[in-house]
Amino acid sequence: MTSNELVQDQQNLTGEDLTGPWFKLPTKPLELTDSVAFTTLFRARVRVEPLLDGGTYLQIAADSRYRLTVNGELLAAGPAKPSGGTWFADLVDLGPALVLGENIIGIEVLSYSVSTLGNASVPRTGRPGLYVRGTIGCTDLSKPAAWKCKPVAGRRFHQGRNTLFLGNQETVDGSACEPGWFDHDFDDASWPTPLPDTLEPFSAIPRPYLAPRPIPHLTLDAVPIAKVVSSSDASLDWDALIRGGSVDIPAGRDVVVDLDAGELMTAFVSLALEAGSGASLELTAAECYEQTPTDVPWLRRKADRTDHVNGDLHGDPDHYRAAGTGTPVHAETYSPFWFRTFRYVRLRITTAEASLRIRALNLTRTHYPLDISGSFASSSDKDAALWEVSVRTLLNCMHETFEDCPFYEQLQYAMDTRAEALFSLHLSADDRLIRRAIEDFAASGDPTGLTESRSPSVEPQFIPGFSLYWVRMVADHVDHIGDRAFTERFIGRIDGVLGWFNDRLSTDGFIISPEDNGPVWNFVDWTDAWRISRGVPDLGPRRTNTIATFMYIATLRAAASIAQFCDRTGLGLEYTSRADNLTEQVTSGPAWDTETRYFRDSDRGCPASVHAQVWAVLSGAVKGDKAADLLRRAASDDQLAPCSYAATLDLFDALRSAGVDDAIVWTPWEEMLAMNLTTWEEDTVSQRSDCHAWGSVPLQHFPRYILGVRPAAPGFATATIHPAPSDLKWARGTVPTPQGLITVHWTRTGEDRRTVTVTAPAGLGVIPADTATNITEQLDSRQRTLTFTL
Repeated sequence: MTSNELVQDQQNLTGEDLTGPWFKLPTKPLELTDSVAFTTLFRARVRVEPLLDGGTYLQIAADSRYRLTVNGELLAAGPAKPSGGTWFADLVDLGPALVLGENIIGIEVLSYSVSTLGNASVPRTGRPGLYVRGTIGCTDLSKPAAWKCKPVAGRRFHQGRNTLFLGNQETVDGSACEPGWFDHDFDDASWPTPLPDTLEPFSAIPRPYLAPRPIPHLTLDAVPIAKVVSSSDASLDWDALIRGGSVDIPAGRDVVVDLDAGELMTAFVSLALEAGSGASLELTAAECYEQTPTDVPWLRRKADRTDHVNGDLHGDPDHYRAAGTGTPVHAETYSPFWFRTFRYVRLRITTAEASLRIRALNLTRTHYPLDISGSFASSSDKDAALWEVSVRTLLNCMHETFEDCPFYEQLQYAMDTRAEALFSLHLSADDRLIRRAIEDFAASGDPTGLTESRSPSVEPQFIPGFSLYWVRMVADHVDHIGDRAFTERFIGRIDGVLGWFNDRLSTDGFIISPEDNGPVWNFVDWTDAWRISRGVPDLGPRRTNTIATFMYIATLRAAASIAQFCDRTGLGLEYTSRADNLTEQVTSGPAWDTETRYFRDSDRGCPASVHAQVWAVLSGAVKGDKAADLLRRAASDDQLAPCSYAATLDLFDALRSAGVDDAIVWTPWEEMLAMNLTTWEEDTVSQRSDCHAWGSVPLQHFPRYILGVRPAAPGFATATIHPAPSDLKWARGTVPTPQGLITVHWTRTGEDRRTVTVTAPAGLGVIPADTATNITEQLDSRQRTLTFTL
């Protein structure tokens, strides 16, 4: 399967060479020495005449971020985060927002410093700039003369305490931020014209290579506030904001209101103000109500997320001081530069000598525009809730990259991303963000060794096991999409990862893990037994790592399938041979405890985790009845460290492969629903993030196991249909493939009998379960229909 048509269209439109000078940004204002970033405003007047055959597209790139408005309407935010040494130019269609006559095009550029963390997932060069190409009407916006620009002296950015990886908390003086700068009647006569940055090739900091944006733009959809939770002043009608009205706050007042968006979301927040000079506004976005955190931001104390009586909102507030320039015709507006993650928004307003009118608080939801065609429904209302929350969680963790959590970090970690990519493959045939993720990790780290655990990132970090998850992500993409030309590019990188592990094999068959120091972290899972060690099992004095060894074996087998797909038969046989030899070595050595009949986490001590047993099965080291016995005992053994949400995808895969379906339980998810979460939390150890998509396990489990649909050949050329044992009365759903949708509907016709109906594209092979009987098939030029009994 090749790139999606939308990406191909963009590449055709961006056929021109993405070279030429950028606009140089003015020097950071002296007033902002304590700010981790600064913003510069670019403003252009463009006339659009009737019957004029002019373009409506702009190419935009920035170091580090931009927001594009046309006549005050937010049209795009970007650019897509860089990948390795490649930066991206966004193609933006201004057509929908342009009007006949004069238009004001505004671009806010946010520049992070190389000497501060800022947003850890946003690379920067130390040479801030803006790149614009395109002609609107008769105006060539690549020319400096088309623009006026000015740095903003009144906007400071802070690292934050809760959001310390983001560097986007703001303190803003509205009177020093050019209020109304995107209005038609704004006077920009004193603003200078930007200078072209023409130092190439003599600059010590060269401009990065520019490529077309590989993913679509994020959604920008207006959503309403659901309700008012509480207010410190009962005389103020805050429900008026929900009805589209305004709220007037008299002079000399200090009021607080908590607003509920109805569910956790990622959205741009914007305030529209009138009058109120000198008023102080504090806007706090929060995921939930919670008790006072034990250790900000790492350890939280949470129960019912809606309990505003016994809990409070904890987040990093944005501060805005009103200029008082808002009128009934032109409101004064404030919008934090980047989106916020929240279910609840707290607004605290302290007026000065003038009253303030809040004309609107607008929410614009934003996430990756995943075209969802996968579905699932069953006779269980619980399953419907699990599916809905899982989809919401995943979308909140998909923007320009997959993300671990949108509130705290917005970093793309390989373990999270492999899970999220697999979930999205069961929802949509759109694999553009997955391709982007595979490329991001391939471009990170040591080309002949580990990938970085998170990419893109301005701070290198290496979690060895996460490099193995990246290889498995490539294997998943082969199974579901099967683009050989794309996959072949990563054969060498995969071999480098596997070589790193091979170089660390002991003579008795263990991966020897490096010390946890500096950028290296041997994380496995967030489980209480490993709380003090930050998710790392006890590896003993030799640092022998049984879990990593089995993960390596499983990844060798996955890599063998990748090599075979790419017609690298010899390499595939080599990987399989290495996996077989190491399996024999580790299973017959000290990793196995003969007394408990479990695998240890290292070469000594008592067996301590479910994880070692799970990976023994996933690696193929233990099979059949022995695998079933091992996992059945381990899953119910409270002496072993259990798998958290993060590792449940692997646990459930192992249980299903071993036929231990009755050990698959959804109790932790049901408990989250009972605590009124609308997205899945990170873990039960820290309770930090309330939105972590590695918990969206139903998105794979229900279609792959309850419906029983899984690829049997690369690119879903063939599918097996083998629904797992279930006590449901019926289940139905759709699974996307490159050839089209597979639809499965089964119903219980007796205590131990189910009738299964499958429809699939005619060119896609369908293999029923080995135990299927009464098989019938109908085939026409477009569709294949299969029915059978289980």
